[in-house]
Amino acid sequence: MKAFLTIAALCVLGLATSLAVVGQEQRQPIPPGVAETNWIPIGDKVGFVITPAVANHDPTVLAGYFLAWHENAWKRIDSEGGFRFQPLKK
Repeated sequence: MKAFLTIAALCVLGLATSLAVVGQEQRQPIPPGVAETNWIPIGDKVGFVITPAVANHDPTVLAGYFLAWHENAWKRIDSEGGFRFQPLKK
């Protein structure tokens, strides 16, 4: 019984370690030109960029745009006329 518990504990430890390593590898870097304070990651491949408030804008509304990691680059999601990917200007 003691051997079984030891093997089970090692399996759980191995699984936890592998999940932690996989989680770290999937996170993409902050998009170029976006300040860390303005970046809200929603997941590993999607985030929201906060932009400065517009004049006469409701202060309770958060202004910004979404970015998605697509084809090994961050691309802005544009909802004008349906959703489409728009490359970031560097």
